[in-house]
Amino acid sequence: MLRPLITSLVFLGGSLGVAFAQANAASGEVFTVRLLSFTPGSRVDEVFIQDPIAPDAAPVPSEIKSYLNDQSTSVTLKSRKVAFTLKRERSSLKTDGELLGEVTLPEKSRSVICLFLPGKVGDKSRFQIMPISDTKTDFPVGSFHVTNLSPLPVRIQLENKPYDFRPGQVVIIQNPPLRDGSQSAMRTFAFKNNQWQPVSAGIWPAAGRSRKLMILYANPANGNIQMNAFDDVPPA
Repeated sequence: MLRPLITSLVFLGGSLGVAFAQANAASGEVFTVRLLSFTPGSRVDEVFIQDPIAPDAAPVPSEIKSYLNDQSTSVTLKSRKVAFTLKRERSSLKTDGELLGEVTLPEKSRSVICLFLPGKVGDKSRFQIMPISDTKTDFPVGSFHVTNLSPLPVRIQLENKPYDFRPGQVVIIQNPPLRDGSQSAMRTFAFKNNQWQPVSAGIWPAAGRSRKLMILYANPANGNIQMNAFDDVPPA
C-alpha cells in the first residue's frame, strides 16, 4: 500500500517542479544592472528600464552614472533584451528623443554593466550600449577589463610585458608585472603605417581588491587613441 503512495508523491513533486519552472520562465528572469556613461557629460539622473517584449511590465527607474559603485538596479525580463527610456510611458520606446537605447544582455550572466556610448548619426536612439558581464568569473577581483573600441590594433606594455588588442577585442589582464610600490610602468602603442607608434606613457597602479574597466577608443576630433578608465567595486 505504501509503494503506490510514494510513487504518487514523487510524481506529484516532479509535476510541481515543472509547473514552478514554467511559471518562473513565464514571469521572467531577474537581472542586476549598473548603468555607466562613457563620458561625464552623458550621465542621466533618471531613466526607465523597460522590457520591450512585455507590454504589461512596469518600468524600473534607474540612473546612468559617470562612475561605478556598489549600487545596482534589479529588473525582471522575459528575455535578455532590454530598453532604456527617458519617460516611463511605453510610447517612449518608439519616440525619437525619448528612447535612449536597446541592448541584448550577455548569455549566462545575470549581473551586467551597461556602458552608454555616443549614438550613431541617424539612429533613433541616443546611445549605443555595450553590455559587460559583471560576474566574478568574467570580471575577476584585481583584474583590468580592457576593450579596444578603436579601429586600430593597440598594444599596452606593462613593464616589459606586451598585451595586444585587435579592434573590438576584449582582454582581461590579471597579475600584471609590478615594480616597487605595487605599480606598473605603462606604454601604449597603436599600429599605424605598418609599425607600432607610441601613443602614451604613464603608471598603472595595481587593482588590488578592486577592478578596473578600461576602454580604448579613437578621439573623433583628431583620431588619436585614448583611454577612459573606471575604478570599480566588485559586486557582493
